[in-house]
Amino acid sequence: MMHQHPFHAPLLLPAASLAAGIAVGMPLSAVGVLCLLAGAIVAALFLGRWPLWQSAALGAGFLLLGMLLSPADEPRVADGTWTEAVVASAPAQRPKTIMAELLLPATGERRRCYLWSDERSQQLHVGQNLMVRIHDGQFIGRSDWRPGGDAFNHATSLQRLRIRALQWRGRLLERYRSMEGDDEAQAVLAAMVLGDKSALTRDLRQTYSSSGASHVLALSGLHLSIIYLLLSRLTLGRRRWWLTQVLVVLAIWAYALLTGLSVSVVRAATMLTVYALFSLGGRRRSSLGVLSFTALVMLLVSPASLFDVGFQLSFMAMLAILLFDPFFKGLISTRWLMEHWPVKWVYDLAAVSFSAQLGTAPLVAYYFGQLPVWFLLTNLVVIPLATVILHGAVLVLVVPALGGALLWVVEVLNAFLEWESRLPLASISGLHPSPLQVVMAYVCIGVLLFILSLKSAAK
Repeated sequence: MMHQHPFHAPLLLPAASLAAGIAVGMPLSAVGVLCLLAGAIVAALFLGRWPLWQSAALGAGFLLLGMLLSPADEPRVADGTWTEAVVASAPAQRPKTIMAELLLPATGERRRCYLWSDERSQQLHVGQNLMVRIHDGQFIGRSDWRPGGDAFNHATSLQRLRIRALQWRGRLLERYRSMEGDDEAQAVLAAMVLGDKSALTRDLRQTYSSSGASHVLALSGLHLSIIYLLLSRLTLGRRRWWLTQVLVVLAIWAYALLTGLSVSVVRAATMLTVYALFSLGGRRRSSLGVLSFTALVMLLVSPASLFDVGFQLSFMAMLAILLFDPFFKGLISTRWLMEHWPVKWVYDLAAVSFSAQLGTAPLVAYYFGQLPVWFLLTNLVVIPLATVILHGAVLVLVVPALGGALLWVVEVLNAFLEWESRLPLASISGLHPSPLQVVMAYVCIGVLLFILSLKSAAK
């Protein structure tokens, strides 16, 4: 029996239309767009008897709203101009430079910059005030920076809170780094648990990328889902359900803040928050509706998020899972799978992995120029190990003696991925699709989804 497909999501059209409008930008004058938007709103109000036309009017309205919200060119500090800055990310050692993200309160910019590596730059830390003179958009010479200024106090409250959270993260990182073990294992542990990738080497990044395991290095819904389930088990349970959900949601957002509030983490935290609110109200939850609502909120608050690679990959992966996974689940009898739980576990994981890969493949090829081939094998090993590592990272804070065992698990993960990356045809490289080809790829995926939905309806 085919599962009912979760197509019904009233907010999906507004979210997609808003994103399309932000992507298109402002082809007309602001006055012209406002007039068209007013017309779309009036049309939607008078087309209540014709739901299809009313939906079209609402879609057009959100498209026009997206055009209005499309971010204009942000002000930038001119190259060669002295300005105040504060170190807003953990400085990372490169062969000849120190890479750090600087916050420039004068314009609100966050710039990834490179300082010549020397004894002075190696002492930089998160939250340090600097006076800088940036050249070529990113590079800062030895004579073009010095400690000083009051940039931290000139930042917004949210920016200061994020910097404070990164300083707390640095203290946790020191605890993990104090454990004796392989440097690469410690680097992966820092990335997986706290989102700090500063110690990852180029070879290690390439190993994870070619094997299709980059998603475990980038904090996302996988990590927050594991942490959500862990916290739910550790809290009061069903007897204090409302209190449990409040505590868990607060902990999830504290963790998101601690890891830097990346777009993918904010997406996952927002979805978990909405799920928890629906649970408290006893309302029926639609995963596709929650995803659409999350996209609407994030794009209305920060339209520029649309152009973030993490935003695109995170939402496309989740959307593909929600749309394609039910079809894969319907290919095999649910009753039979329940009777053979080991097969069910493997099949469910493979279905989710294939759905996510299908949804993100065009973007991965466009941004990274390669596609992993053995991604199903990767996820069958990586996801269980990632679950063990995240649970172990929490346990080690209470029982530090287990740090050696935790790093050993990470070393096993690294060794497996290194072996897999050497398999024949581990990845298809040299891919450079154009934006039009990416769009056409998603059109083909949409046609495939439409065909599957027709077959589903016919059963």
